[in-house]
Amino acid sequence: MAEYKMQFRDGFLDRAKRMSGLKTDEAFAGAIGVSESVLARAKKTNECTPLMMVGLYKAFGFQPGEVSQIKAVGEMGKTA
Repeated sequence: MAEYKMQFRDGFLDRAKRMSGLKTDEAFAGAIGVSESVLARAKKTNECTPLMMVGLYKAFGFQPGEVSQIKAVGEMGKTA
């Protein structure tokens, strides 16, 4: 059986930060309820955690389909 992970849509975190008007990663991370290190890891791996999904909804009203997509582990790194 294939393994799946939830990934941020390409460029989503940078677009969301820009749209929020927040200038620093520290401020953006605080707004979505995660630490700056969690945000940095998400930017590096593109993996979307449930905590970040909920934080993005609470802070900015983003729906899950706007934020992420489900990908098979073998498809990681490929663009849709």
